[in-house]
Amino acid sequence: MILSSLSISAADAFGAAAFAGSCLWPLMKRRRGLLVGQAATNLLFITHFILLGAYTAAALCALVVTQVLTALPETRRRWHSALFVATVPGIAAVAVATWAGLPSALSSIGISLSTTARWQSNTTRMRLFLLGAGLFWVSHNILVMSPFAIASDGISAIGNVARLIADRRAARRQSAAPTADAVNGNRAPAALAA
Repeated sequence: MILSSLSISAADAFGAAAFAGSCLWPLMKRRRGLLVGQAATNLLFITHFILLGAYTAAALCALVVTQVLTALPETRRRWHSALFVATVPGIAAVAVATWAGLPSALSSIGISLSTTARWQSNTTRMRLFLLGAGLFWVSHNILVMSPFAIASDGISAIGNVARLIADRRAARRQSAAPTADAVNGNRAPAALAA
């Protein structure tokens, strides 16, 4: 009875699937996993936003997929860089072509920050830029009334913050751990080492 009164639209189904992807990709430890997760999630969000009529966001998500595919290789060729850089004016072109006021502005700023994130080789910097981008995307998603996208941004932020904290703790433990020589008593006293 309860299920028959719930109507799930196609936009909801794609939004829910994209939300599930957003729960997983921020937990990836490596850069490649972060990027592949972002691509898969954005493919789902493209359809979700089209079904909601949020065409700027849908087109920008398509640019995200292009960016991810060109940023994936650790060693980038010139054509990777050229294609990635070509997406930057593409952001402005999409915003102008699909302009819908404040939602378009917010999503354009959000993708600009996430574009910077995707080109980072350092995972920590990537996560920090993604957190900044998320603030603009949350604002956009509130305006276009997408609860799945709002929840997705919240979960992504929590996942990225959790990984940043875990990585920082691991780095502290590693720097505090005694070296093998110190444990074995092979290190000379400081006065003798000088």
